[in-house]
Amino acid sequence: MQNTHKGFTLVELLIVIFIIGVLAPGIMISSASATASAEASAIITDLRNMKSAAFMFYADRIGDLNVTQGNIDYLKPYIHNPAKFSGGSSNPYKFVIQTGSNATWWVGYDLVQGRKSKQVYKKLADRADSIGLYKDTNYDNDNFFTADDSQVWLVAR
Repeated sequence: MQNTHKGFTLVELLIVIFIIGVLAPGIMISSASATASAEASAIITDLRNMKSAAFMFYADRIGDLNVTQGNIDYLKPYIHNPAKFSGGSSNPYKFVIQTGSNATWWVGYDLVQGRKSKQVYKKLADRADSIGLYKDTNYDNDNFFTADDSQVWLVAR
């Protein structure tokens, strides 16, 4: 008579649980990195959208640079979802627009107000040189965004 058993033995189950336990932390680490990279990409895309809105505002006003510092209300007619760009009642602007020297416009994002993780800061810093992300509105060569900065800026005009 042949002995056939249904199910798994205790040893087989323990081996499967052990393998899952070894692989799970690696999967969690890689998913956190992917999430930070996606958030950094979203910030960059939103800054580029703000830059486009600033171009359209500038073109409609034929060069009028009189904007209140930090206020993005001027750009709301040019943005598809303006509510996305405000930060709440305590500090209404995660995204800001600012005029700099030589009639330069800057669009910026406050990472502290946006409550972004340090991994997002690092991902933005890794891309800063190639994209043109700055830590403030000075136009220096060594002014690129670093992982220690709390705001990221993009030249809009």
